[in-house]
Amino acid sequence: MRLNAVARDWDVVVAGAGVAGTVIAYRLARHGVRVLLAEKAAWPRDKACGGCLNAATLRALDQAGLGAVRHLGRPYSQLALASGRRRATLPLPEGRAISRRQLDAWLVRQAIQAGVAFLDSTQVVLRPVDSQAGRRRILLRQGQTQRSISARLVIGGDGLGSRLLREEAPGELQVAEGSRIGVGTTFDEAPAFYTAGRIHMACAASGYVGLVRVESDRLNIGAALDPGWIKRCGGPAAAVQGVLRQTGFPCWNALGEADWHGTPQLTRRRTRLGSERVLILGDAAGYVEPFTGEGMGWAVAGAAALEPLALEGISAWRPALVERWNARHARVVRARQRGCHGVAAVLRRPRLLQATLPWLDAVPASVAPLTAWLDRDYPCHRREAQ
Repeated sequence: MRLNAVARDWDVVVAGAGVAGTVIAYRLARHGVRVLLAEKAAWPRDKACGGCLNAATLRALDQAGLGAVRHLGRPYSQLALASGRRRATLPLPEGRAISRRQLDAWLVRQAIQAGVAFLDSTQVVLRPVDSQAGRRRILLRQGQTQRSISARLVIGGDGLGSRLLREEAPGELQVAEGSRIGVGTTFDEAPAFYTAGRIHMACAASGYVGLVRVESDRLNIGAALDPGWIKRCGGPAAAVQGVLRQTGFPCWNALGEADWHGTPQLTRRRTRLGSERVLILGDAAGYVEPFTGEGMGWAVAGAAALEPLALEGISAWRPALVERWNARHARVVRARQRGCHGVAAVLRRPRLLQATLPWLDAVPASVAPLTAWLDRDYPCHRREAQ
């Protein structure tokens, strides 16, 4: 779609075509809402993100009407966890490993088929509210071209580096001290050691690296690493190689030749998830270091939780919707993030992990409480507390 052909007035404008933004755009369009989905990157695009949809996330996508995602990627059902020279192979509820390039492109196609209008290479900039018309003014930028539009509601799903509310709420974003950054890439060819059906995770004091086979037998790498470690190593490729070598996982020459993608610091939260006629969703609302695909589960669950409030906001905006969304997001998403933060804390203690791995490998059933916790359904469809 060309920018100069975009309609001037919309019910909803969604900034960001990641999992959260695209799922909420799809769901709202299914209600007959006129939705514009705008993505700042050229499309399709890669992301520095692991490629796992765990079992709980797959069920959440089923409930959202996107269950056909199960036909993408490759299944996995094991976690090969390593720290130092100690390893354990643990069972996981079956998930799907899919590159973010394929997953996000598929989700956008589903949204377009549902009636969503899509623009890539487009930045969404907030302008003042038109109180008389009950609409939020928006400036769309696509290179040197600009277009002014308006919407009854804006949903910000533009990721960790979200700029949507930077001018209106500069103090609402808090980044955790010592937060790691994410790096990732995908390879067409990699050592046979990294078998399909299994997430391989190498853990060290400086971070962890996850490797999994996705569609076409490609190998996806997603890592959470200390910024200082990346700097000392001279870049993400050498930093990933350093962690792999510490665990005895094989390295290969192409690691240093890959096109690596990065993220801002991962662990962060936004204290207020909106402004007038704006609600914030997905990674832009807050994030912690993930474990085996939880981040995408939070995105899908957050979209499902926001859906009824977004429909209210389109019909009749009330400032209390921001506080209600804060409370609902805390129940549905942040509660799960806190648990994942606890798992990440263990991964940051190599000696503790190394002492635990032999026992876990000998008695894999001992990890059942953790996998059961990770596999719980999200409370997306429970009625909001009155």
